[in-house]
Amino acid sequence: MSVRYSVIAAIVSVVWAVIAVVGMTYGTTYNWPDYVHVNYGIPLVFATHTLDTIAGPVDKWSLDLGSLAANLAFWLAGMVIILLIVVYLEGSSRRLRGSPS
Repeated sequence: MSVRYSVIAAIVSVVWAVIAVVGMTYGTTYNWPDYVHVNYGIPLVFATHTLDTIAGPVDKWSLDLGSLAANLAFWLAGMVIILLIVVYLEGSSRRLRGSPS
C-alpha cells in the first residue's frame, strides 16, 4: 500500500471511530408528561435511562444487549467496508499507472 493510501486509510479510520463513538453515546431526550427518558444509540436504541414516570422520579437504566451488539457490528462493519474500498482504489490506481502489484 502506498504512503498516500495509508494516510487516507488512517484518517478515515480515525474519523469513522469518532463518528461511531458519537453515534453510540448520543442521547435523545423524550419529555412526555408522564414519562421522561433518554434513549442512547444510533442506528438502534440500545439503552434507555428513565428519569421520571407518572409515579414520580426514578433513576432506571435499561440495556438491550442484542441492539448493542448490532450497533457495534454496524459501526465496525462500516469501517471494514470503507477500508476495503480504500484498498481497492489503491489497487486500481496502481493498475492504471502500470505499476507492478
